[in-house]
Amino acid sequence: MDVSTAGPVLRVHDLVGRYGAVTAVDGVSLTVAAGSRHAVIGPNGAGKSTLLSLIAGSLAPHGGRVLYRDTDITRLGQAARARRGIGRTFQHPGIVERLTVADNVALGVPMRRSLRVRAAVTDALDQVGLAGSAGETAGRLPYGQRRLVEIAMLLAGSARLLLLDEPCAGLGPADVERLTEVLRALPADMTVVVVDHHLDLIWNLAGTVTVLHQGRHLCTGTPGEVRADPAARTAYLNVVPPPRRPGSDATPGGADAMPGGADVMPRGADVMPRGAGAAVTGSADRAGDGGPALTVTGLRAGYQGAPVIDGLDLDVAEGSVHALLGRNGAGKTTLINALGGLLTPGADTRIRVAGTYLPIGRPHRFAGHGIALVPQGRRLFAQLTVAEHLSLAARSRGRRSVERVLALLPALRDLARRRPGQLSGGQQQMLALARALLSEPRVLLLDEPSEGLAPVVIGQFAESLTRIAAEGVAVLLAEQNVGFARTVADRITVLDRGRVALTVATADLPGNGMEHRLNRLLGIAAK
Repeated sequence: MDVSTAGPVLRVHDLVGRYGAVTAVDGVSLTVAAGSRHAVIGPNGAGKSTLLSLIAGSLAPHGGRVLYRDTDITRLGQAARARRGIGRTFQHPGIVERLTVADNVALGVPMRRSLRVRAAVTDALDQVGLAGSAGETAGRLPYGQRRLVEIAMLLAGSARLLLLDEPCAGLGPADVERLTEVLRALPADMTVVVVDHHLDLIWNLAGTVTVLHQGRHLCTGTPGEVRADPAARTAYLNVVPPPRRPGSDATPGGADAMPGGADVMPRGADVMPRGAGAAVTGSADRAGDGGPALTVTGLRAGYQGAPVIDGLDLDVAEGSVHALLGRNGAGKTTLINALGGLLTPGADTRIRVAGTYLPIGRPHRFAGHGIALVPQGRRLFAQLTVAEHLSLAARSRGRRSVERVLALLPALRDLARRRPGQLSGGQQQMLALARALLSEPRVLLLDEPSEGLAPVVIGQFAESLTRIAAEGVAVLLAEQNVGFARTVADRITVLDRGRVALTVATADLPGNGMEHRLNRLLGIAAK
């Protein structure tokens, strides 16, 4: 799309946004050309989502101005900005799962005249490729299609400036490609500002990229210019290497930590798996061949009588990392939720942890047998600080050291007084992991753990998981980021329509046809 001669549709001057005493956006200026595809990237905690909130009007600025189509809208609220054509999505889909796709999209239409609503819904669904799904219940759509429903809601509401926050979060490669095509094909007079860590989307979609760092503007340019910018590479683009091998005495970095001010986490509360500060090991150096810590036989689970998983068997070895891959809708989250006690499996299901069968139908007993869950979306308590989250988790299992969890996740150390709303997505993910570890689990379940993490932080997170497994914990993670899964996992299981389609040791993937089979199942390679 050629927007070289297009005037600005959005201008932001010296914008400041705070959460209490925390300054998340600090004097950012930005110009977005009409009809452009403009990306905003940066480390976790850089202020990207806060910037979208300031532009959309869901957060009042503490300084600066916002001009939309040469009109100062700084003092307008979110509803008034939406009526002028500014629409926003969030990191997790905001749809009503029990309504049909068409009814969800109709919620975005401002005028309730039946003929206009019908026409707006039909046109919006056509633009995102979901015309054939209009009558389906939205909650039963694959996750990638739910993200498209959100975009259709904005289109039906006549939005001309789309602010998209992490639209690739939780999407597999095929869904990311489809989303990219949808956004490219939008009308030439429609402007898109996208915040995302999925760099394939950024480089393939955006004509202009802005990098934020610690709440400030770092640089703006074409994708090529940004990739070549030394400051951008240092702050964001240089990915941390895979987990270090034994003998390394380096401490994982704290790229997510915010500078200054907050108290160090309280000492001596004692809450972490023993030996969490041990030397890092990589997946190739872990034996991962202990007895099964988790054995699942004949698992059946679904929603409202509709089966998603039917007769699944799975073993996860003690001290190993086992990744679940599969296209959206394959059953990964259903499996994790069933094993974590959020979803009651069928009566014939058998789940065994360290040789003990768990009582099916009594999910509250799962945690007591050593299962800990880090759910997708984190599910943190909005009013509790980081320190309070960890203190509550510590009390549930007796005396262990909070310092040991901070040795594993040092980015949390300077965030003790902050609440979840003052944390970036990556910081929230670290807190959710820390909370789970305080139960001293035998089995750690994670649903989309890399979602919302910057490239640098993904490397550090992989390092943390290998440390956890090195202490004998069995780690089972559902993931869409294939590269991250291959870096951290000893074994990979691919689900397809609720069944196991492939299980393979990560080390056995190259050179024997397994890699092509894996990619074909995930929609990366052609049949």
